[in-house]
Amino acid sequence: MKTFPFLRNLFFPTLLFITVGTFVLLGIGCSKKENNSYKVIFDTKGLRNGDLLFRNGCGYESRVVTDLSSGNYSHIGIAYNDGSQWYVIHAVPGEAAAGEKEYLKCEPIDQFFHPDRAKAGARAHVACSDSLADVATHHALQLVKRKVLFDNHYNLEDTSALYCTELVRLVYSDCGIDLCEDRWHRIHIIANGPVIYPEDIWKSPLLTDKIKFETTN
Repeated sequence: MKTFPFLRNLFFPTLLFITVGTFVLLGIGCSKKENNSYKVIFDTKGLRNGDLLFRNGCGYESRVVTDLSSGNYSHIGIAYNDGSQWYVIHAVPGEAAAGEKEYLKCEPIDQFFHPDRAKAGARAHVACSDSLADVATHHALQLVKRKVLFDNHYNLEDTSALYCTELVRLVYSDCGIDLCEDRWHRIHIIANGPVIYPEDIWKSPLLTDKIKFETTN
């Protein structure tokens, strides 16, 4: 983790502010209202169920995540095709309507990469068979259908609620695939245990065929 050379009497409140900013909206694409008239053109050629989709959001919170993780991405989801179009299964805070609970969601891929939410993105295969990736995908889909909540406590030991990287880790670890290994961070102000950033999964040697791209309107 990075350290910040502030004066002693400013260190703790500054660190607290940055850390809370990181986790309150970890994985959010952006805080601006969407321009729904704009449609993202996303190349799905070669995409399969279970592929991992990364995005770098356009808000301050996303910048904090990428800075603290020394990475390029602040959010991650799982590709899913229902037979007619592509979706992304993911866990994200800050996108539910006012007063509504924040559940895992499955939304069209063009919404996930909408330029009001993402300024850049990437896709990657997990090095496993199509059938195993499909099992992981449908596990994630079942969690959506069960209305699993977003994990505001960032607790990897409790899978009754999940945040974005926790969801990806869970469905693939249940298939015997460890995408994180020893890559994680510990931030005691927010969570008692380890916390996983999208960059920790991006660095997995089990990811192949990585394709980066930008989203612009």
